Amino acid sequence: MTKILFLRAVNLGRANKVPMKLLVQAMDAAGFGRSGFLLQSGNVVVAEPTLPDEELERATERLILDEFGVTTVVIGRTPRQLAGTLERNPYTAPEGGSVHVAFLAGVPDADLRSGLQRESFGDAQLTLADSEVFIRYESSTHTSKLSNALLERRLKVDSTSRNVRTLERLLALREVAQAL
Repeated sequence: MTKILFLRAVNLGRANKVPMKLLVQAMDAAGFGRSGFLLQSGNVVVAEPTLPDEELERATERLILDEFGVTTVVIGRTPRQLAGTLERNPYTAPEGGSVHVAFLAGVPDADLRSGLQRESFGDAQLTLADSEVFIRYESSTHTSKLSNALLERRLKVDSTSRNVRTLERLLALREVAQAL
């Protein structure tokens, strides 16, 4: 079964540099399964992983720390899970804006979810699902108060966000599409 790994906050400007080509080479050498990547923003596809889901995520985190000196969180989804996420997306991107999905490392407490749902962010709307948050930005994500860091503070779980266009490109990769 193919696994898609999302690395949190890597290759953002000059911080947390993880050369994706070197990462997949290190993952292959470590025997994690046949690996590839999409973009430099921390999207890894592992075909036929040799480790169970959570073990693969933790082992990848350790490998990134050992090889590149970067501490990150890795959140995994199967191609079917990712396809289901995109099917549940309630938003379309507005002119000049975008839609993102924040993948959560766990299911947040119901009270924390309710509290976040009641907040207003002006330029952004959100919809919470069990292990993801759908976000519609009216304009730039960089100027919005609704950030990944805010989600982590409010929900008390690790998360990493991706633009829906990137997720659609991931699903179109041959290795991912064949696993659907």
